[in-house]
Amino acid sequence: MRFEGGLGVKAVTTWLPGTTETTEEQVAAGRLTEERGRQLGVTELPVTAELAAPEMAVRAGRKALGRAGWDPERIGFLAHARVFHQGHEKWSYAHYIASELGLPDTALPFGIEALCTGGATGLLLAATQLVGDPALTGALVTTAERYYAPEWDRWSMHADIGYGDGATAALLHRRDGGRDDLRLLSLTHSTASRLEGMERGNRPFTQVPMQDRKTWESNAERKEFYEAVGKEAFPEAARVHVRASLLQALDEAGLEGDDPRIRLFTMPRMGPRLVDVMYGSVAGLLKAETVLLGGRTGHLGAGDMLANMADIVTHRMLMPGEFAVVAGAGGGFTWSTAVVQAPEE
Repeated sequence: MRFEGGLGVKAVTTWLPGTTETTEEQVAAGRLTEERGRQLGVTELPVTAELAAPEMAVRAGRKALGRAGWDPERIGFLAHARVFHQGHEKWSYAHYIASELGLPDTALPFGIEALCTGGATGLLLAATQLVGDPALTGALVTTAERYYAPEWDRWSMHADIGYGDGATAALLHRRDGGRDDLRLLSLTHSTASRLEGMERGNRPFTQVPMQDRKTWESNAERKEFYEAVGKEAFPEAARVHVRASLLQALDEAGLEGDDPRIRLFTMPRMGPRLVDVMYGSVAGLLKAETVLLGGRTGHLGAGDMLANMADIVTHRMLMPGEFAVVAGAGGGFTWSTAVVQAPEE
């Protein structure tokens, strides 16, 4: 999707718990080998034993509103994306977040079930609302995850991913000449829906969550999928769809891959081996530095894209007028690309 003149990311934030589990501790306890630790690509993962995911989303949302200097009454749309359990079964977590943040009754809370591309999907929905409704002044996107063992073991669920607890938030609006954290120029998706079986395997459909199992075994399900279709199905699809999403995003942003103003190409917060499988084939399309930012957070579920944008802002990784290409990926399988710019002073 192309945003003529760009939408403003008024504020983008990450909220992480203050406690962590380290890779070194896991290796010392015999839960990880040193090789597996390197494969995950993390030194530590943020962990909370107290807060449910939506409670962290509220904290991230408040942080974004405070950074923007906005009254919650100005928000007309809220999208909350998640991967794992949000604290209750039959319950609208998006409405809870809207209520806790004090959003007006005219604001629409919307829950997103798009796995790890949920944050990118939330951005797209928020942007679409702003483009399509002139009366809408601001849209808020939040994500949050808290991983519970044994149902979801953050260290062993996936051979190439360590999962961190935490939340993100981004406040979008139509640019008005005021200060913004970033300018959003384009956001694209490319999907290989035939890969949905990577998360399903050969298991029959169930009647209730976690039926006849105590732990999700993502590695086992992918093995079953590969036995049926071949191990090259995923890397072949990644090469096609990453390239398609990236080239479309650059085109819609009015940029060429060799533009020296493109400073960064940020990756999903996954292990280096998996990142290389998905993005190694497009490395030559950009002159920008390829950056992995998840070494101390791991994969934040639906929040990787927003967390990367927040790091770009917090650590001042762009000079005014420079661009970053922010990649996202999630099961199903969908690859996303956003192009953002540091506002020119």
